[in-house]
Amino acid sequence: MITMAGTIGAGKTAWGGVIARHFGTELLIEKVEGNPFLPKFYEDPKRYSFHLQVYFLNHRFKALKNALKHPNTVLDRSIYEDAMVFARLQYDNGSMDEAEYMTYLELHENMMQELHDLYEQQIVFKKSPDLLVFVHGSFDEAMRRIRKRGRPYEQVERDPGLAEYYRDLYDIYENEFIKEYEKKEISPVYHLDIDKYEVSDPRDVETVLGEIESMLKKERGFVFPEME
Repeated sequence: MITMAGTIGAGKTAWGGVIARHFGTELLIEKVEGNPFLPKFYEDPKRYSFHLQVYFLNHRFKALKNALKHPNTVLDRSIYEDAMVFARLQYDNGSMDEAEYMTYLELHENMMQELHDLYEQQIVFKKSPDLLVFVHGSFDEAMRRIRKRGRPYEQVERDPGLAEYYRDLYDIYENEFIKEYEKKEISPVYHLDIDKYEVSDPRDVETVLGEIESMLKKERGFVFPEME
């Protein structure tokens, strides 16, 4: 199982789709379209941050349980980011109060314990990813991609306050999340630099996929289980 990670606008879904197709598997994407709380969150973060994070956590937990039942899967975002990045930021910036944050962390911990129990019962194949692909690069490039995909509620021109939110999110990913993830040794990490590699360039795609295969072979002893 491979899971993608990265700030808003980094290009996780595009790269995740390429990786999934290469390995002949499915990309399980983050539920954005049809999410009833996402536009509301951008309008009123203090009112809807807790609702949004619980919604995403529930969706991610269901997707992860299904993914862990199969040897070959690519996830659009990891469940570790929910608590380590998004909920933490909402609490730090005052959009989520202490009671909401503690409730969220307890729910997250209960879900992680259930995944561990399912692994111990041999109901799921794995208790952590084989590889985390950290999609990252310059802040300016992430902002360019947000503008390019054109979701109205994401645009800084519509709400200048979003610039600070995006910057804080970017800094957490670059300076806290990935360091904490690697320190905990949850899984090997492949760093995919979006300033260096472009998903629309076949040569870049070939290089990235080759490096991912090499890392899986080195760290896990296989490229993908069914490709042995």
